[in-house]
Amino acid sequence: MIFNSFDFVVFLIPVLVLYWLFFKKTAVAQNILLLMASIFFYAWADWRFLFLLIASILINYYLGLKIHNTLKESKQKMLLNIGLVFNIGLLVYFKYFNFFYEGFYKIINVFGTDLEYNTLSILLPLGISFFTFQTLGYLLDVYNEEIEPSNDLLDFSVFIAFFPKILSGPIERAGSFIPQIKKKRELSYATSVDGFRQILWGLFTKVVVAENCAAIANPIFNNYQDKPGSVLVLGAFFYAIQIYADFSGYSNMAIGISKLFGLQLTRNFATPFFSTNISGFWKKWHISLTTWMMDYVFTPLSFTLRKLQKRGLVISIVATFILVGFWHGANWTFIVFGLLHGIYFIPLVYSGTMNTSDIMAKGKWFPSFKEIYKMMALFVLVMMTDVIFRVDSVAMALDYFKGVFSSSIIEYPASYINANTLMIVALIGFFMLVEWVNREKKHDFEISNYNVYLRWSSYIFIFLLILFFGRSSDTFIYFQF
Repeated sequence: MIFNSFDFVVFLIPVLVLYWLFFKKTAVAQNILLLMASIFFYAWADWRFLFLLIASILINYYLGLKIHNTLKESKQKMLLNIGLVFNIGLLVYFKYFNFFYEGFYKIINVFGTDLEYNTLSILLPLGISFFTFQTLGYLLDVYNEEIEPSNDLLDFSVFIAFFPKILSGPIERAGSFIPQIKKKRELSYATSVDGFRQILWGLFTKVVVAENCAAIANPIFNNYQDKPGSVLVLGAFFYAIQIYADFSGYSNMAIGISKLFGLQLTRNFATPFFSTNISGFWKKWHISLTTWMMDYVFTPLSFTLRKLQKRGLVISIVATFILVGFWHGANWTFIVFGLLHGIYFIPLVYSGTMNTSDIMAKGKWFPSFKEIYKMMALFVLVMMTDVIFRVDSVAMALDYFKGVFSSSIIEYPASYINANTLMIVALIGFFMLVEWVNREKKHDFEISNYNVYLRWSSYIFIFLLILFFGRSSDTFIYFQF
């Protein structure tokens, strides 16, 4: 039941009507409905793992209370370690077991043992990477006395299972989300309209931009061996736009849907392609994951290695981004993807420019030539690194790059220069123009300050683009993570 499906509309409308007409009197009533809706939504996606989700909620709720109420520091640490083992253990078993299992046997067979092995058929629970990181962050925040633990199981359950974010984030922090659901929400016209506006933009981003890019990128990647370098570059370009539009579109819809219930989720994307260095890019790309990794991995690691000065900083960054890559899946491609992004930070560390990542051309309509050059160079770097993210193996990535950096890169891609491709490029251009205009605002389609005629003209125009150029899709890329 994805956001751009008819099934989801049929699900969402009754929940909204019940929420604002019959469950609006108290926060408890609102939260009961949200929890019931969230359980139904998750069970619809895959009922087999509903009990795993419930078990995760109950165990982490209990551990949070015990950590807070225990006076002995040694026992607090023991309870935290139990929580870390439980939550990380879930991820390792369901997501990474076969990766380590296969790797173990390959290492043994290097010594000539030639042992046979079969990987296990382990299904990946939907959303496990997202809700597990929420529970991990919650326990760490309670242990570090950053927040008080939730003493209400209903509130905590909604925090973990809230249906707009359960499958693909954003990864919420208890300190910002739980206080919202403790209070009764009031229906706000301005917030609801802004929510619908963000849903509309997310829907356009997904079904028009992402899916049209996929229509070109997927066939190229699926048959890259017989394509000239110029076509492979096109494939990399359209995939880079596809994955951004797909995930940012989902995030905008998730945030917009949450606003309809009077709840604010974390912004997950902030026009990352308008960055001039890799640090600025990651401050604006998958923000909830990046900040989680910075707070819980990079910060303690860099503190531990502070005596090594810049070398310690480099080690901390590279290690953090290897984990960022590995978070996406059990494949060496993701590890290499993360490793490269960590390496891209090294020049910034030694030049002292890692934190210089302000909004490009702030307060201006046009960037400088220097900013344009840096932005385009960064885009190409990210685009080519995304190839590793897209393919199934490192060997395939190397083969793809071999094709790109061949003499055929200057070959004219005649079969791809047609009206359909030009139409998609025009849609991408419109998409980027709107993001550029709104790059300093709260979200990519924040046009509340425009006059009523311009606003409605924008809504109608985007609706028509969806109607005429939208493509059907039954999944989001990040559901697999």
